[in-house]
Amino acid sequence: MKKYNLLFLLFFAIANQTLGQDIFEKIKNSYLDQLSQGQILLQVNAVHYENGYGRNLVNPFSNELLHNLSVGYIFHDALTLGVSSINSYADIREDGFEPVHNGIALYSKIIFLEYSIFSANRFDSVGVLNNYPILRNIYFSMSRPFGKIRVHNFSENQSIRIGFGLRYKICNRFNADINYNRLLDAEINQGHQKGILSLGFGIILF
Repeated sequence: MKKYNLLFLLFFAIANQTLGQDIFEKIKNSYLDQLSQGQILLQVNAVHYENGYGRNLVNPFSNELLHNLSVGYIFHDALTLGVSSINSYADIREDGFEPVHNGIALYSKIIFLEYSIFSANRFDSVGVLNNYPILRNIYFSMSRPFGKIRVHNFSENQSIRIGFGLRYKICNRFNADINYNRLLDAEINQGHQKGILSLGFGIILF
């Protein structure tokens, strides 16, 4: 009986190892190989313009530049996932008083997603995209903050932002980026969307 048990355990071990290798190969072929085809993007937002407030983020006398760095992974020139050191704010708005712009610092980082809207092959027959190929670089964006800066009652989901942008290749691996984003739910800011227009520059590392 012990002999049969040993044979059964040996057979199970060999089958398990073979099955494990087969699963790993499928994962490698389906996902890891696709990941190896992606690119790493490093980007800095140099200028912000929000509701009449302009900010030059590359001012050498401030550390704002460090709070506007983004790193993302680009899948098949279409989908970008990444994290950023961009801070999230809300205004202080009270009846009878002037609003305090960015008076409440909420979160210190964001996770973002960007999707190139016209990157799919089904848009190849669209004439305007063929005549103006730069339009293929338009992307939809969504970001969700994390890393609470101070004690407050605003959740990460309340601070989600959506928007769109255009990324343009300047030369080789260098890109210029212009994007606009706003709060998905303006209730966090008493009905004001806090729309932000940003100009940034990025480099494809590899």
